[in-house]
Amino acid sequence: MQTMTTATPFELEGMVSTVTVLRLLTDDLGAIRKALANKIEQMPGFFQDAPVALDLSALEGKDDDDPQEEAPRPREIRLEALANMLRELKLVPVGVRYLREVRQREARTAGLGVLRGSGRKAPKPKEPVSEAQAAAAKQAEEDRRNGADRRRPDEGFGPSMLIRTPLRSGQVVYAEQCDAVVLAHVNAGAELIADGNIHVYGSLRGRALAGAHGNEEARIFCKSLEADLVAIAGCYLRADEIPEARRGKPAQIYLDKERLVIIDL
Repeated sequence: MQTMTTATPFELEGMVSTVTVLRLLTDDLGAIRKALANKIEQMPGFFQDAPVALDLSALEGKDDDDPQEEAPRPREIRLEALANMLRELKLVPVGVRYLREVRQREARTAGLGVLRGSGRKAPKPKEPVSEAQAAAAKQAEEDRRNGADRRRPDEGFGPSMLIRTPLRSGQVVYAEQCDAVVLAHVNAGAELIADGNIHVYGSLRGRALAGAHGNEEARIFCKSLEADLVAIAGCYLRADEIPEARRGKPAQIYLDKERLVIIDL
């Protein structure tokens, strides 16, 4: 006889997470596999078991394309073959965005979710542009071409993201356009990503990726360095590459000429 229980069997939580988006520009699976394998070889620790979302908008258009505009002829790539290829490369395909409605059943058969935000939208009416707006746009474009619009990677950052609780295994947190400050531990299997600096006032055991959008001035600070992987602006060190003398101790990590340097905090 089966015993019934009134205890809640699960809890649902929202979390800030990041997923690598693979925007396909060709339907040639062989070319995709070759290029992706080369990229993974450069940063194996970063891509290991990484969740991936597929963006097919460049191949077959989107449901929210303006129906009044002539769309290119769709190029449909086999989703099941694509998903299996990614799994063979130790990536985790989780879903598809901008997938046309007629292909959603194929996505589910391939074990892929259909990400939100890919439904049809009403075309936006085109608003008339005044002469002043046109002149301002032209000037902005000229300034950009002349280098006047260049910014430091840290400009425009907002307040730091403050995290008071430990990051659990499997949890991914992304501090977009700001620093990440963790007042607890980052456990093994967790991933902390920031466009700015990363501060961990506890043990750093998971993955920490600072300067995610190329900010080479970003740094990682932690009370105890026990990380699986640390990275700044795409340059990384795996656990076995971190000097044993630095492990378990307070550390500061920064980038010097495409090489990560670890010093005492």
